[in-house]
Amino acid sequence: MICTQYNAKVKVLRSDNGGEYLSSSFQQYLEAQGIIHQTTCPETPQQNVVAERKNCHLLEVVRALLIEAHMPLCYWGEALTSAAYLINRIPSSTIDFKTPYQALTEAPTTTNLPPHVFGCVAFVHLHKHQRNKLSPCALRCIFVGYATYQKEYRCYHSPIQRMFITLDVVFHEDTMYFSLQPELQGEYQEEVLTLDLQIPKEVELSTRDEVAELNAQDMDELNLGNGEHVEREVSSPSSASESLEPQETNTPNNHSSAEDAPDMAEPSRKQLPPHHTTGIPKPTYEPEISSKVKYSMSHYVSNHRLSESNRSFVNQLSTVSIPNSVQEALAGPRWKAAMNEEMKSLKKNETMEL
Repeated sequence: MICTQYNAKVKVLRSDNGGEYLSSSFQQYLEAQGIIHQTTCPETPQQNVVAERKNCHLLEVVRALLIEAHMPLCYWGEALTSAAYLINRIPSSTIDFKTPYQALTEAPTTTNLPPHVFGCVAFVHLHKHQRNKLSPCALRCIFVGYATYQKEYRCYHSPIQRMFITLDVVFHEDTMYFSLQPELQGEYQEEVLTLDLQIPKEVELSTRDEVAELNAQDMDELNLGNGEHVEREVSSPSSASESLEPQETNTPNNHSSAEDAPDMAEPSRKQLPPHHTTGIPKPTYEPEISSKVKYSMSHYVSNHRLSESNRSFVNQLSTVSIPNSVQEALAGPRWKAAMNEEMKSLKKNETMEL
């Protein structure tokens, strides 16, 4: 191909010591063509610096394309061909600001396809013979590069796993196809573990009714409209007996004292409980919390509106205590078993010696 396209011959081939270059069939082919094969020293890639630097250049461009487009690693081949296509058509300062394609062919500047953002959304037009009257006129595809032997774009439609090579395409370069599914460079999205409690529908409905009733009671108690004030007092036995005694009726003589009464006794408002007592659960659902737990969750999180199953789960979070010393850890069977398992793993992997 080199002799036909560029009217030149390969005289020397320099490579590393890879098995594909040292195979007997390849060596026989080089001898038949009169090509000298030079290999680098082991672990010395700098002796083949031109090829190694170009490999690094391609790898950097491919990594940037995949990361920016949020594309999975399975598209690395398309990213590599697109990177090589763009690099060969970008002027370089090392060859007098010519493109590598011009420096190789010594041809004038040729008209290339306008470049577009790799991995963006591309709508490929479907012709009449490719669709019916009610189907969409275009398919939402991924732009994955440029055709090798045609002056067209390559667009991939993942639902039907088909590659379209066409010029009749509309690019949306501000929208990436995989913008909502970032899986690349081995950084797969971690699964979020959630608590899946099987709560019957009857319990769930009763819980909602209780919450609605509590909200209605709170609004009624805090409603101070129409000049009415809510008073909540705890009566003692003595006050109850006094309330049974007949009350004196107001006479003209004590009229002045009755007028002064509103000024002396102001109406009392509802006193909300302190913040640190709002989340203390009922004793029926409170577990036996160890004394080692310094900060119990029930003192900081309000759970009076949770269902019984959720409330029990929240209270159990405070039962786990972390030992403060080796002696406390050895006293617990679970911590001791965990330490033995870790020691067995270290011995098996030979990561430490005793």
